[in-house]
Amino acid sequence: MTSSVLAVDIGATKVAVALVDEDYSVREKHEVPVQSNSNLWDQIAEVSTELVKISGGNLLGVGIGSAGPLQHTEGLLSPVNIKEWRKFPIVEKFAALTKNANVVLHGDAMAMVHAESRLGAGVGVPNLLGVVVSTGIGGGLILDNRLHMGESGNSFFIGHHTIDFNGIDCTCGRTGCLEAYASGPRMVAIAKERGWINSENRFEALAQSAREGNALALEVIDQGAKALAVGIVNCIVSLDLKTVVVGGGVAQAGEIYWEPLRRYMQSEAQYADFLSGLDLRPAELKRDAGILGAALGIFDQDNSAENFRTSPTPPRGNNALRKV
Repeated sequence: MTSSVLAVDIGATKVAVALVDEDYSVREKHEVPVQSNSNLWDQIAEVSTELVKISGGNLLGVGIGSAGPLQHTEGLLSPVNIKEWRKFPIVEKFAALTKNANVVLHGDAMAMVHAESRLGAGVGVPNLLGVVVSTGIGGGLILDNRLHMGESGNSFFIGHHTIDFNGIDCTCGRTGCLEAYASGPRMVAIAKERGWINSENRFEALAQSAREGNALALEVIDQGAKALAVGIVNCIVSLDLKTVVVGGGVAQAGEIYWEPLRRYMQSEAQYADFLSGLDLRPAELKRDAGILGAALGIFDQDNSAENFRTSPTPPRGNNALRKV
């Protein structure tokens, strides 16, 4: 029987739990809602316990990718959008649940860039910046073929870079964070504050309204894309790399989002020659990126964290470049 990893992707609105086999196939995937869920851990534990049984004793370990911030060395989480979890001992919890199976933790966006660099849009790229645009905004880095964790495990926490110090108050406590302008829920909230009328509070509805020509929806998405472009180029200026992979629910909206993002990336990068030729790529693994990246924390354990090195795994699907 094939060996598996119990993979856990902890986001702002849901926690996905699945078994990932050695051929990177995802099976038995379950999602637990986060919002207004006072029994979040209990439900995660119930699902996880059942999956451990299904693994039939062939569990290699538990890989976790989580929204941050996190305290990597202590195995603690304090996700901005899960207020009930402050210094939550996630590694200890899963170790106890699995009777001391190996548990590896890293940020959710780091999990995404890990997966995209091994299996998706970033295969073969030695320096790669990954950004997740969804309920929140997160980031991860591959530098010189290594997953760069940083000293605390929170490297490239891009969603809470301040881009306007006189701007919107963010849920994290700072002012003018990128996430306050460019995440899906924030774009919806800004549109409604400006008079966009829609019964839904989902970014998909805002994107559809924009496709239908609604000027306000187009304006807000344009502003969100500009904010993200500013944040990304700020980081590129510091890191001096060329390739950016963008994933998450917002990034799956199609050209209504990608056209302004490419346009603003180009305009923001015009001032310096070394910024020419940036590669902006859509993530390929979509909804499974976080789960696969979490699992890779175990599969690549001998080479994980600061020792993780990308391998020449063949790309899956169309890996065509999107030049800015």
